[in-house]
Amino acid sequence: MADRRWESGAAAVAQVNTYVFANTWEADDVVRLIAGNKKKDFTTGSATIATFLATLDPAIDALDDADYPEITGDESGVTATSNATTLTLTANEPGVPFTISLTPLESDLTASGAGTIEGGTTATTGTVATANAGPNVFGTVYNWSGDTVPVDGDTVYLENTDASILYDLDQSAIEPAALYVFMSYTGFVGLPKLNQLGTEYPEYRADYLTIGPAILDVGRGEGTGSGRLKFDSGTDTCAVTVHNTGSPEEPGIPALLWKGTHASNTFTARGNASCGIAFFGGESATVATLSVGGSAEVVCGIGCTLTTVNVDGQARLTLNSNVGGTLTQRGGEVTVNGSATAAQLTLRGGRLVYNSTGTISGNTVLSGDAVLDFSQGVGAVTVSNPIELYGPNCRIIDPNKRVVSLVVDFNESAGQDQVEWGSHVRLTRATPA
Repeated sequence: MADRRWESGAAAVAQVNTYVFANTWEADDVVRLIAGNKKKDFTTGSATIATFLATLDPAIDALDDADYPEITGDESGVTATSNATTLTLTANEPGVPFTISLTPLESDLTASGAGTIEGGTTATTGTVATANAGPNVFGTVYNWSGDTVPVDGDTVYLENTDASILYDLDQSAIEPAALYVFMSYTGFVGLPKLNQLGTEYPEYRADYLTIGPAILDVGRGEGTGSGRLKFDSGTDTCAVTVHNTGSPEEPGIPALLWKGTHASNTFTARGNASCGIAFFGGESATVATLSVGGSAEVVCGIGCTLTTVNVDGQARLTLNSNVGGTLTQRGGEVTVNGSATAAQLTLRGGRLVYNSTGTISGNTVLSGDAVLDFSQGVGAVTVSNPIELYGPNCRIIDPNKRVVSLVVDFNESAGQDQVEWGSHVRLTRATPA
């Protein structure tokens, strides 16, 4: 298979959609226009299609750009024209696509004939008369080396350019052998949640590049990197390795955002990487093995399904989701939030801040200089089995007595002064199991 490099540079072409009106209309029928979460109804005012279309297209264009930027915004909206039977919408900005649906709504449900758009009486996005194309469109062939869009088995490279990939992001049918994003790539992949072309509005276009590489490798080489990389591996198996990323483009949102639901996915972050896995609400991801090291920062959203988690170095991992298997920590800091649970905690070093109210099951083990800190959260916590301390340097911090019944086994040279029990407690001596 071939190597494909993102080169960008294709000419921008404005999208054009047509909507053909037919059948029997009445003067008080309604045409409902929807773009994203913005809806606008227009009354026909005439039973003659040509007559009401002649008033519909200027009515659309007259919408206030500040109130309806999805529809009429200079950089992300459309301009309407019409003839005797057809409404035409043309993108105001070549290279920026739109999705606008029109629905015919009858005023009298008993009418003998119902007005149609594109041959039907339900919502239609029209016919694409001219497809969107441009330097930021994945599917525009002239943006790729060899004037060929990647196909299954290709190796894809993003490097040495600041040209972003923003549109035509549903490439779920493509399974490259690998996709490499080098630090020399400083463009964006995917869109922000808020469209910033003019007046802001919630983005309704696809905002992740949905593609299924067997290997997703990010952050090799020299350069400042990208501050927004958004990939969705879908149901394809993906081994993600993140060496470094650029600084996040949006405060509070990691530079690399990834999701994918195959049970065999793996995710490794190291170096100076800023990553989010199923970061936003409503997203989901499955990771069989998550490894975080170096100075990487990784946030797992509530939609993550995690089995094995390994943390070391100076890494920072935030978990808002359950760990179904073993979380092994040798360094860094892990924060567990919400009601996330852990089947097994094995802490050899670093600090684990347990803010969650979820149950800690399994055989919890601390050794080395590991710290298990309950002091920063609120709400009761159940620890199913005694916590095993090995050696004199590991610690448990629970001054507010969040753990409902704290039982600790002191092994080897561990002592009770390694536990902050809180005040007004009873210590009962027994032999560790």
